[in-house]
Amino acid sequence: MPANFFDSDSQWALFATWVDLLLAVVGLLLITLIAIWLRQQTVHWFRIILATFLIALTLCIAAYSLFVVPIYSVGCPGGCPGWRGFPIRFARIELNGISQIGTLDFLLNLLMLWLMWMGAVLIWGLIGYVLSWSNRSWRSRLLLVLLMAILPWALLPRLIDPPQPTARGEELRLAVNAIRSAEYTYGITGPWVQRLALEDMRTIVPEVGAETLFGDTPVNQVCLRGYTYFYLPWLRYRITLDPSGVTALSLAEVPLEGSCWE
Repeated sequence: MPANFFDSDSQWALFATWVDLLLAVVGLLLITLIAIWLRQQTVHWFRIILATFLIALTLCIAAYSLFVVPIYSVGCPGGCPGWRGFPIRFARIELNGISQIGTLDFLLNLLMLWLMWMGAVLIWGLIGYVLSWSNRSWRSRLLLVLLMAILPWALLPRLIDPPQPTARGEELRLAVNAIRSAEYTYGITGPWVQRLALEDMRTIVPEVGAETLFGDTPVNQVCLRGYTYFYLPWLRYRITLDPSGVTALSLAEVPLEGSCWE
């Protein structure tokens, strides 16, 4: 490997480190062990392995468009590059708006997703064995598929944090207040929107002559990204907080494309 393999300017690895490579070796070992177990359990073991790999590859490619953290100013007043990908980021959004993919980062994300699906197959196989899957009626099988295979993936947004910038101090307080306002004041989360993630925030000063409740006192705006079932992005929400950053003054729905502030 070249000396600059993990440099930030390397196209091979934008985010990965040597620790990630060690974890990748462990992941490959686990996948190998699960593959050996599958070979002992069914004659269709190779089809299952290939199917899980293709599903993971499809999800990894889709993650480029689905999981986006645009250029942000949270903890970075001058603006920080955004990123794409989940659960491991594998593309960086430069300040000029161009996205650059790290080959190794993409492969690590693919490996992570493949391991997740292989692990799910292992769990499903063990549960099916305990519950005597082959002796169940078709109604019972449909119920088991719903409870074991569909519902857990659908509700993942409630269990795992989505990608978002890291807020600290005052910015964290504003983000928490905005999310609480979205959840309890405006009732955004519920049966459809499962999770809200911080995308960005800014402080604005009302225009001269504008009629506002607080005169020309600056107010804070927080942009949140809403995720529905199966971690699918739904809408963005721009919440304007009062100068104290406690009470929400307004909420606006914003499309996923374009700037949250337009």
